[in-house]
Amino acid sequence: MKEQSRRRGFSILEMLIALAISVALLTATMMALRASFETYRRSAERVSANVSGRLVVERAQMMIRGGVDFLPLPTGPTDAVLESDYLSIQAADGTWTTLRWNQLNESLDWEDGVDSWPMMDGVTQNVSGQVMPQKPFRLTYRDGRWLTHATIDLVVFPDGIVETDLDIEDVPEMRFVGSAMPRRVAWGE
Repeated sequence: MKEQSRRRGFSILEMLIALAISVALLTATMMALRASFETYRRSAERVSANVSGRLVVERAQMMIRGGVDFLPLPTGPTDAVLESDYLSIQAADGTWTTLRWNQLNESLDWEDGVDSWPMMDGVTQNVSGQVMPQKPFRLTYRDGRWLTHATIDLVVFPDGIVETDLDIEDVPEMRFVGSAMPRRVAWGE
C-alpha cells in the first residue's frame, strides 16, 4: 500500500535537462528570427534606396528637358564634353536650380537660391574597381555653349546597411543612370 500512495513526478535532474533543452531551442529560434529581421531590414533599405534613386534621376531628367539654359559651360568653344560635380538648370520662368554632388557628406544636394538640402544620401560616386570617384554629370555641348545632351550617373550605397556576421557577401553599390536632352534641342529650336 505504501507504494501506491507515493506520487510520481520529475526529478530535479530531469527538470534541469528539460530546461536546458528548452533554452537551446529558444536561443536557436531567436537567432533565426534575428537573421530573418536583419535580412528584411537590409532588403527594405535597398528597395528604398532603389526607389529614391530612380525618382531623383527622373526628376533631374524632367528638369533638363524643360531647361532653357545650363551651367557649367565648357572652357572653350571646341570642347564638346564636360564632366562635372554639379548641374545648374534655368527653368522657363528664369529661376535657377543646381544639383550638386557633395563629396564630403556623400549626398546629392538641391540648391535653390540660398537654400540647400540633400535630395539623396549615400551618393559616393565610387565605382568598384576605380580609384577616383566619377563625376555624376556628363554634359555634351554644341558650339561650346548649347547643351545637347546630359547624362546623370549616380553611384549609391543603400543607407544604414551594417555588416554582420550573417553577411555572406559585400553589399554592392547601386547605379542609377539616365540621360535627357533639352526639348529645344529635341524639337530643333
